[in-house]
Amino acid sequence: MSSDVQEFFKSKPIDVPMVAVTGGKGGTGKTSVAINLATVLSMKGDSVMLVDTDVDCPNDALLLDTELGNCEEIRFFKPLIDAEKCTKCGECAKVCEEHALVYVTGKAPFFFEALCSGCRACLLVCPSEAFSEGYKTLGNVCETSINGIRLVTGELKPSEARTPLVVRATKEKAYNLAKQNSPDLIIVDTAPGVHNAVVRALQGSDLALAVTEPTPLGAHDLQRILELTNELGIQTNVVLNRADIPGGLRDIIYKLCAKHSVEVISEIPLDNKLLESYVSGIPVVKKFPKASSSVALFKLANILREMVKNAENNI
Repeated sequence: MSSDVQEFFKSKPIDVPMVAVTGGKGGTGKTSVAINLATVLSMKGDSVMLVDTDVDCPNDALLLDTELGNCEEIRFFKPLIDAEKCTKCGECAKVCEEHALVYVTGKAPFFFEALCSGCRACLLVCPSEAFSEGYKTLGNVCETSINGIRLVTGELKPSEARTPLVVRATKEKAYNLAKQNSPDLIIVDTAPGVHNAVVRALQGSDLALAVTEPTPLGAHDLQRILELTNELGIQTNVVLNRADIPGGLRDIIYKLCAKHSVEVISEIPLDNKLLESYVSGIPVVKKFPKASSSVALFKLANILREMVKNAENNI
């Protein structure tokens, strides 16, 4: 990937440090790390915005035991075609690069909604003004506050498939709020994987924390997320969750990190207290502040604070 493309994916419209908590696979504890880091930093007096971009299955509000509020619809342009005005010239289909509009001589264009990118080119070129603005609702973006954390949550509407567009709208909402309130830090909780929606969520990040576990699947998918963040030019460090799981493959994780020249900056132990807090909807750092997992998370928050200070100098 060229340096220009990397700069595009690292750019953001606000001067606020942004850290993405991500991972190649689900179930590694990515969201638990994100909400506990946000909680610790808030407890230390930092103004923190937490952005849940796992829009297919957003869980941050659930794990913080709060309700989603102040929700707005995320709307997507859908052309409306007036058959009486249409002259059947086919100009709309010519400019539709996604082929969402198909023209057959002598007939009004056929519209395939699933292919439409929402570019509005058809609206602009139609000589008879047969096209008008319509829309469909893709999901919602919600905003609430709990325990000093400003939580922004994107939520994809069931049956919809345009996850990246909902992620983009969620990030835009977060940016607009950040312009008004200037938080000290934005933490973005991404979906697991390396697909388009994760790329959208990572965009603008100054740092990324890749959460993994010492298992064969953990190692396999860590490799993929490290390759992705490297392509995007985003500095990445690794958080090894359940580090002391019996039979765990810690050595493989460390060898993989050495191969990619990244550092394991935290090992979080397997801890039943973390599971209890997960079930109760109270972050472990608040419910059981002396638990082994909490101690590790407090240390990680301090490390992150220092890393963010260094990153701020480069914003």
